[in-house]
Amino acid sequence: MGEVTICSSSKYYGVVQSLAGELVDRQVVVNTPRFDFDEEIVEVRAEQKWALTHEFLGKVRRSACIYVVAEGGYTGRSVCIEIGFAAALDIPVFISERPLEEAVNALVSEVVSIDDAPDFLTGLLNTVERS
Repeated sequence: MGEVTICSSSKYYGVVQSLAGELVDRQVVVNTPRFDFDEEIVEVRAEQKWALTHEFLGKVRRSACIYVVAEGGYTGRSVCIEIGFAAALDIPVFISERPLEEAVNALVSEVVSIDDAPDFLTGLLNTVERS
């Protein structure tokens, strides 16, 4: 089964952890942000941010798709970079809610609610594996 990378603002790490747990229970390989660098809790220095950004883009690069948790359509700067990177690599971008930013919306493959994401992503990744 292919990998999925979940992208999100640190504001929504609780949702990401819950979704990642559900997917792992279904034998899906899930890449997530580094929860130990939650900018809501700790200060992330510039050099750490640089390293984390490149590390995460590596996760995106090896993924069959990305899933963005975007409550209220919010993506944030880092997630916008991740979406653009995935789109440039022809990696499908799925998002929990329609993004507020139209330029981001132009790169989204499909809106898939958080509730529907486990079934949708598992089915998609099983299909990708068989192709």
